[in-house]
Amino acid sequence: GPSLARMTSPSSSSSSSSPPSSRIPLLQYYEPPIIDALLWYPRPDDRFFEPTLNDYPHVREFVHSLPDGTCLPVRGRDLESVNRYTPWFGGVALKNMGRIFFLWQDGKVESFLIDGVSFTHLVHFAHARDTTILPAITNTIPTIPPAITGDKIVILSHGWSETDGPNYPLIRTVQSAAQRVGWHVITPDYRPTYKYGNRRGRSERVVRLMEEIMCLPSPNIIPSLSSSSTPQPPSSSSSQQPPKRRRLVLIGHSQGGAVSSLVCTDRVVAAAGIDGLLLLGSESPFSLDGMGWVPHVPHVKIVHAAGDRVIHAGEMRNLAEKWDAPFVELQSAVPSGETWENDDDIHHDF
Repeated sequence: GPSLARMTSPSSSSSSSSPPSSRIPLLQYYEPPIIDALLWYPRPDDRFFEPTLNDYPHVREFVHSLPDGTCLPVRGRDLESVNRYTPWFGGVALKNMGRIFFLWQDGKVESFLIDGVSFTHLVHFAHARDTTILPAITNTIPTIPPAITGDKIVILSHGWSETDGPNYPLIRTVQSAAQRVGWHVITPDYRPTYKYGNRRGRSERVVRLMEEIMCLPSPNIIPSLSSSSTPQPPSSSSSQQPPKRRRLVLIGHSQGGAVSSLVCTDRVVAAAGIDGLLLLGSESPFSLDGMGWVPHVPHVKIVHAAGDRVIHAGEMRNLAEKWDAPFVELQSAVPSGETWENDDDIHHDF
């Protein structure tokens, strides 16, 4: 369960941090922290914005204005009876379109329409911490992608999602976690391929992922040479290191897992230096796409929820046996078949 002592410290429960909204617009005195996934939970020294009823329309407008994929640390509580509440507990809120997705420290997960959340009594946002402010994560794909730095690259493929695409909560959570530990993450947006229908669309998504791989830097990263502009003769005592090989990992959820698998032919794996393949709640490329080869990737792992009703775990367990790959079956206290308000299967969405 949540560490309630962390959430009830004097600094986090003080109401002095909320100036009167009747005189000052919300965004002039609330500085939201936009953070990565591994720094999301509130800390004992965090202060929280405690809006009044007059503030509520401004808070709601603020949340609607956030870029999709934005993560914000929050505290929450439940109403037990009239004017009686549970203690505060910590969590993170992830905004996507008109909904807000909550991941609580006690393991509970909730999803609500933004307009249906009580930001005055049940959910409070933490104020910014200078050490955790990062750019907001959005689904905007720039014409010129950001430069790839470092030798660790992840290409993260989302599943079928006409509205969310790469803003799917699971995808953004994995993206943030990978960035936190030093990986450069690429999240292709496959939504433009949906116009081609099922059969051609599946092929177009493979082409799109192949394009991402082809446009990466060479697998061999040459280290920086001496800053001296004068050429130095070869020397047995030279400290120059041999080229460092780039690491590339493909991760896919649902249909994105099948796409990631299908690009892993022997020639592509060798030429692109693909070191890892991770399938999360994936479709089987063997069953749906006729993939007749085993991906010879150094590190392969298949992770699936036992209660997934969209893609049954047994199908992926069989695939793991065919590939001689590790299979991790996740258990949950959530009953199999439970869905979100939008009818998405909770186990399939992790």
